[in-house]
Amino acid sequence: MSTPAHFPLLRLALSAQDEQSRCNWFGFDAAGKLLAQGEAPLTTLPAHDELEVVLPAKRLAAHHLSLPAQAGKHLDALISQPLEDRALGDKADILSIPGAQSGTQRQVWVCSRQWFEGQLARLSAAGLRVGRAFPEFELLAGTNAYAATPDGFIFRTSDGRTGLVSTEALIPALTGSPNWRLVPELYHQPRPAGGVDMLGGRVSQHPSKAFDPRSLRRAGLMLLLTGVLLLLSQIVHWRQLESRELRLQHEIRQTFATRFPGTPIVDPVLQWESKRREQSARSNGDALDAVLTIATKINAPIHPRAIEARDGQVRMTLTDTEVAQFKAQLDNAGSPESSPAQTGFTRLLYRLAR
Repeated sequence: MSTPAHFPLLRLALSAQDEQSRCNWFGFDAAGKLLAQGEAPLTTLPAHDELEVVLPAKRLAAHHLSLPAQAGKHLDALISQPLEDRALGDKADILSIPGAQSGTQRQVWVCSRQWFEGQLARLSAAGLRVGRAFPEFELLAGTNAYAATPDGFIFRTSDGRTGLVSTEALIPALTGSPNWRLVPELYHQPRPAGGVDMLGGRVSQHPSKAFDPRSLRRAGLMLLLTGVLLLLSQIVHWRQLESRELRLQHEIRQTFATRFPGTPIVDPVLQWESKRREQSARSNGDALDAVLTIATKINAPIHPRAIEARDGQVRMTLTDTEVAQFKAQLDNAGSPESSPAQTGFTRLLYRLAR
């Protein structure tokens, strides 16, 4: 029988070793029935919808702690306190995941945080997204069950106690119970319902997916739609700018027509600049003529500190000595208005007849 190219569920059995080049995989259908199994590198695993990993018993420890049934948000704090007295090694490296609660007894699974996160990082680097992770012990359904694993024999008692031994004969000796049920082909067993998930909500719980070309088409359509919306927004913006420019041109033409009535309008902006230059030249010429007129009337050797001519007025700043010495000539030029300037100077204002 040929191996299916795609599985609804793919299960990986992780090794207790830090690094492993190949991994045992088991493919199941949607009903949990085993379809095929094999061994392959992480980068060449069969296509699948959901990926779950089984953690080796050698890397885990199950503790039974006396905790309140309704611990609520204080559960993590209640777990960490007794674990500090039980667990050895670096306390920061302890990853504890609460399991089932039976009365006041809570089962807590403990493993190395560094090792577990390293395994998840290795799977992620291979392009795999883990949907669920649980201990090997969870596959021992029923009471007083045991099974063979690459690291030895694991067992689980009727009250939920677990262990890992090197030989099968040690199990009844350690537990005191002679009645044990062997679970053959441990990794073929169906996934336990309601069991513990070692991910503990730390990573995404979405199942891993094989590459789907339809997702690329959807991304392309979204990109095209975004481009169309961007183009439409630019067109609307351009239309707004065009409307604003036309309105501004109309206002300029109206203002020019009001300021210079009777002048044919060709380009109001350029014409306005030309008119301003003409008025400036005319104003400068008028000011020079006014200064020359006053100077001719005064006919005295004065040396003004400043001269200003504007709007038919000439303003000169002379020393107080010059004002007193040539007062008659200054008055004959047009009866100026005098006002004090800075110390030692007087300002004279001449108003020219228009």
